[in-house]
Amino acid sequence: MEANTVRHSSFPISCPTTIHLRCLTIVAAMICWTVTCSTSNAADFVTDSDKVLQNDQWASPIRVTPDEVQRTLLGKVTHQIDSGFGTAVGWMDTVLFYRVFSGERDFIEVDDQRHFFRKVGSDDVYQPVSGDATALDENAIARLRAAGKVETGSGTLDGDQVEFVVVTEASAKYVLGDDDRFHKLGLREQLSDEKTLSHSEVEDLVLAGKIKAERQDDLSGTPIAFVQRESTGGAPIVVLWLALGAIFFTIYMRGVNIWGFSHAIAIVRGKYDNPNEPGEVTHFQALASALSATVGLGNIAGVTIAMATGGPGAFFWMMCCGLFGMTSKFVECTLGQRFRTVKADGTILGGPMQYLHIGLRDHSILGKKAGGAIGYVLSIVFAVMCILASFGGGNMFQSNQSQAQMKYLLRMNEMERLAEINIELKSAATEGDDDQIATLTVERESIRTSQAKFDSWFPKAYGLVLAFMVGIVIIGGIKRIGAAAEKVVPTMCIIYLMACIFIILRHLPEIPPLIGSIFTEAFSPGAFGGGFLGVLVIGVQRAAFSNEAGVGSASIAHSAAKTDEPVREGTVALMGPFIDTVIVCSMTALVILITGAWNNEQWLIDEGLAGTPLTTRAFQQEIWWFPYVLSIAVVLFAYSTLISWSYYGERCWERLFGPSSTMIYKALYVMAAFFGAIFHLGAVLDFSDMMILSMAFPNIFGLILLTPMVRRDLLDYWRRYKAGEFKSYK
Repeated sequence: MEANTVRHSSFPISCPTTIHLRCLTIVAAMICWTVTCSTSNAADFVTDSDKVLQNDQWASPIRVTPDEVQRTLLGKVTHQIDSGFGTAVGWMDTVLFYRVFSGERDFIEVDDQRHFFRKVGSDDVYQPVSGDATALDENAIARLRAAGKVETGSGTLDGDQVEFVVVTEASAKYVLGDDDRFHKLGLREQLSDEKTLSHSEVEDLVLAGKIKAERQDDLSGTPIAFVQRESTGGAPIVVLWLALGAIFFTIYMRGVNIWGFSHAIAIVRGKYDNPNEPGEVTHFQALASALSATVGLGNIAGVTIAMATGGPGAFFWMMCCGLFGMTSKFVECTLGQRFRTVKADGTILGGPMQYLHIGLRDHSILGKKAGGAIGYVLSIVFAVMCILASFGGGNMFQSNQSQAQMKYLLRMNEMERLAEINIELKSAATEGDDDQIATLTVERESIRTSQAKFDSWFPKAYGLVLAFMVGIVIIGGIKRIGAAAEKVVPTMCIIYLMACIFIILRHLPEIPPLIGSIFTEAFSPGAFGGGFLGVLVIGVQRAAFSNEAGVGSASIAHSAAKTDEPVREGTVALMGPFIDTVIVCSMTALVILITGAWNNEQWLIDEGLAGTPLTTRAFQQEIWWFPYVLSIAVVLFAYSTLISWSYYGERCWERLFGPSSTMIYKALYVMAAFFGAIFHLGAVLDFSDMMILSMAFPNIFGLILLTPMVRRDLLDYWRRYKAGEFKSYK
């Protein structure tokens, strides 16, 4: 179908100067808005950045400034940027991620804390901020610290610099149940039937100053609203948008994700690879490039988060979302091929920013004028979102997490010794053995000092190496990215899957009932505090983060495949969610079930493990050397994601600013990989993660309008395939 590959004169390639200026204006406006937000929110470090301590009676006047802000000017700048993006995250969470079908519940927070202070540089005992609590000397603080009940820091009190100590005796959340009693909130939103509080008991805790207040009265400063209200349950609108879109595409395409799967395997094996067809990479390299952007930390951490939050049933809905998402990938990647631009030098520009603009411009119902205007706006919005997403979730997050995993690997023995020391300190604190506490404290501080020295140089060194490795690949373009992904993706998948299979084979008799629990708890209202809908939403949400079906990013990589048949590459693309969610995530899920990590209260509550650390602990229980394997896998996952997302962002950058400026993007991308290993800007990364899912709004809207075209092409392709019209090269 030669006619289906669009070779336009290059709207985005020789884009007029006025369009470039408009694009620059859009991005500049977004930057100015972010800076304005950051300066207004972080000017005096009082609202979001400060932590107002709660003492044993009312609000403490001690104000705490984050350490990095106190230390360096760079810390202040990064804090301001992060604070500004925090405002954007809050707005997006309210608007774009509005939860439908949600409910409300009343709750209280039991927060039994005591706050003590002394002037900076003083050797005096720590005095209580208010109340009649006994002052604390160094020995008392050492015992409390050994028991894990103390946090220390510095701040200001009535204009004076002070050191403070926060002693936490108890902290828990209680939710008002149908029986008019407050029930302690446990794992997976379950309400305890044993640990409950009546209204009178809550009033007693209020009088004792052990209930956290929501706000303060403007005049008296007295906290009010001890019983707080929050939204619960429901489904984020973006998750529904992705899920409903996937279901619609699957029905409209007559289940191509099922009956087209065997043909997809034949294509990937190279049966129809014609080296003379236009494109830059083979079908397999295109699939590997797209997979390298999705198979990663989401497969290691995402499944664990889903099951720890929603139980085994959540994984059932992850698999369902993966199966339906196969058709979303088929539709978007078929369109990516159909409306790609083959430039004079043979390189490719394709993806949503192309088919949204060109496809809708030629839409038979919308018309050229209306379709062109709608498509232009959607393509610009998508391109901006994709660029921002590439710097965050596709770059800095990967750099930061892989650096942390390598650091953990290199310091693992010391970390394990610290965990042992903490257990021994708690035991010594219980027995009142001050000599043992002193000995263990000295050893702990020695290890921490060593770790601090290591932390001062390792992130920078790792960032430099990673940035260099990313740079030498992305400067070579999609051909070099595809060649790297062709080797890295299979390697990392094999390493990870071999460890999973080893554990599964050791527990083979346990597998049938464990698989059964996935299906039974998927429909069990009692499996999760939010009921059936809650489990479903958790599974769908984690799958959306994992395979990105419907987001549109994969079509950028698949558009570069060597073929004149758009449907053929779309058929290859539908394998992506299957490999990512159904195969790789299934292996992780079975290991989590075998080890019981999803329901291990010691790991989840006492040690606070979640995501990748929880997965690591689960594997380590079965394979003592697995942290080494996981660290290698995480680095490979992160590296492959970095190089693939660089291509996505670069293509969108070219769509906005033209091909002559792409080297600027590459330079910024390499710099971001370095800084991502050093800094952890939480709100910036949250913002970019939201951008990844938000890409689904313009993308799926355009896909729905263009779906009839894809269906016609599919039926025509399949007719010719059945008639034996396609030449085989293997």
